[in-house]
Amino acid sequence: MDDNYIHFKIDGRDLKINKETPEDIFMLRTHAGKYKMKNPKWNQIKVQTNEQGYKVIAISPKKYRLHRVNYYAHNPDWDIHNSCIKTNSIDHRQGKNEIKKHQNNDINNLRIVTHQQNHFNRNCKGYCWDKQRQKWRAQIKGTNGKVKNLGRFNTEEEARQSYLEAKKIYHKIE
Repeated sequence: MDDNYIHFKIDGRDLKINKETPEDIFMLRTHAGKYKMKNPKWNQIKVQTNEQGYKVIAISPKKYRLHRVNYYAHNPDWDIHNSCIKTNSIDHRQGKNEIKKHQNNDINNLRIVTHQQNHFNRNCKGYCWDKQRQKWRAQIKGTNGKVKNLGRFNTEEEARQSYLEAKKIYHKIE
């Protein structure tokens, strides 16, 4: 049974996570209150879903997103605690059948990306109505952080299509 699990530590706590089912995660309980237990035991950690739809677990006193914990279990040299670095985001590649993209926490679905690349996945329109010119305006932010104007269009569909074509060029993750 333990062959299916990866053993690792976070914040001094012993954990194990199922290699194929990340929601199957356990923490070793060594103390009952302030007293050390003679026979420590593995307790399953409850997986919850937060307001944004991400699966989270509590490793007292902190909460961690499950995809970050699973990535760390498979890549122990990666810094799980430093999510502020712009190059330390974990991206979900895609959904799995009927599973929402950010809930598919399989290790093969996770990758390190920059903060900006992580935002490429968002469903944003990329176009809006230009009241002053009475046309639809499309634009996109490139990897250099600068906004590129894609033009003004007579129809919403043309503006949308222009944005989607530019997204293929400017929001590509290698």
